[in-house]
Amino acid sequence: MIFIIDNNRFYRLVVAAQVGHAAVGLYQALQEKNSWREMAWRWDHAGGKKIVLQGTNMAHLLELQALAMSLSLPTKLVQDAGHTQVEPGSCTVLAIIGEEEMVNNVTGSLKLL
Repeated sequence: MIFIIDNNRFYRLVVAAQVGHAAVGLYQALQEKNSWREMAWRWDHAGGKKIVLQGTNMAHLLELQALAMSLSLPTKLVQDAGHTQVEPGSCTVLAIIGEEEMVNNVTGSLKLL
């Protein structure tokens, strides 16, 4: 499971909570769609690998989500509720899961956080 954060949007102290929202949301989405349940099982039983990468801004996250969706990769885009330092409705984290080669087509050029 890959998480891409809007590196310009919020302080790193908030990253953990936003990534948590993305992880739970994506895992729930995987459980709700029959064709994705096996993907969740494989990810979980392979150790549940998680990587956090740097995005540039909200538009970048939306662009990456569109690319991932065009490749039929499950995604979860977190929109903040505005209870902290982030504007309500701001896209803060994009979570993507899938086969490594497919995910790398979307995220391969991004830097680790």
